[in-house]
Amino acid sequence: MKRSHGGISKRGRNVGARKTPISRLLKQFAAGEKVMLSFNPSFMKGKPNSLRLNNRIGVVIGKQGGSFKVEFKDGNKTKMLVLANVHLKKV
Repeated sequence: MKRSHGGISKRGRNVGARKTPISRLLKQFAAGEKVMLSFNPSFMKGKPNSLRLNNRIGVVIGKQGGSFKVEFKDGNKTKMLVLANVHLKKV
């Protein structure tokens, strides 16, 4: 049978090399704060589409569970994503 080439098909062999620091897991963001969407490949939960949305600048709207709501402009439209704090950096 032919091997699947899905989005996370070969992730198992790469995850062990990169560990997410505990400081990034515990980061908190206030509402109205500017952040950059930065995909962390070693943490798969709450990840953005890395090709389209990586390195975008957005504004934190609020918190939803353990994740954060981030609003950003995509052309003329305003879009909102719910992302884990590991995939966000302060600007």
